[in-house]
Amino acid sequence: MLFLFNILTSLKILEEHKKRLNIKHFLIIILVLVIIIAVIISVNKFSFKKEYEPGSALAEQLPRFRLIDMDNIGITGDADKDGINDQKDIMLGAKKQLENPAKNILLEENETNYYRGGDPPENLADCTDIIARAFSEAGFDLREMVDEDIMDNFNEYPLREIWGQRASDPNIDYRRIQNLEVFFKRNAKVLDILFVAADSSNLNSWLPGDVIFFDMDRDGYTDNAGIISDNTTREGIPKIIYNYIDPGYTAERDILKEKIITGHYRFQK
Repeated sequence: MLFLFNILTSLKILEEHKKRLNIKHFLIIILVLVIIIAVIISVNKFSFKKEYEPGSALAEQLPRFRLIDMDNIGITGDADKDGINDQKDIMLGAKKQLENPAKNILLEENETNYYRGGDPPENLADCTDIIARAFSEAGFDLREMVDEDIMDNFNEYPLREIWGQRASDPNIDYRRIQNLEVFFKRNAKVLDILFVAADSSNLNSWLPGDVIFFDMDRDGYTDNAGIISDNTTREGIPKIIYNYIDPGYTAERDILKEKIITGHYRFQK
């Protein structure tokens, strides 16, 4: 019996020793694998962290962020006393017109383009109506302001030469782009009309809310006006909110580089 007991005890010890060897071998294998992985990571400079910085090719395609703090641009006027400065208010007034874009009046058949009280129906507009409506949102009555300036300085305006007028007509005068050009030259800050996107100082001089005049068909005459938006292209170029026969409704587009700029004004009452 003692002999049998010794045999069983020996077998049990061998079995436990075998288990310990298996565990030891397993741990050795795991250690070797860890070392191999560490070497691979080191050689290939691999990182498990996400890389958020784009490569140079992708970086060139991403937008240039041109952030402008419209609350700190040196303009303190607040005509409508809503706590928002006039420049920002004008820009917001222009952007509001993008919510329900008005059709260009010149594309509307049998439309006289003359309205008692001046402003056409909300669903219709010309480029000058975009300016007037944006100014209205800021607390300015452009119809009244232009009429007052014409009455005080009639000979400064082309009413007699172009339309044969002998007196002002508040229902239409402020909606004629030639009159608006004179008004802003006389009553706003006249700014550079040369746009250079590659020049940061020049680019920063084109603020949202500025009024821009264009020669769209390059015939030497101003035929469109719009307001700079706070939205930009991928290159950081500000878009313009305007209404013209092309596209035929109020839109926000990149036209600063494409069209001839004839006027650039900032209204600071």
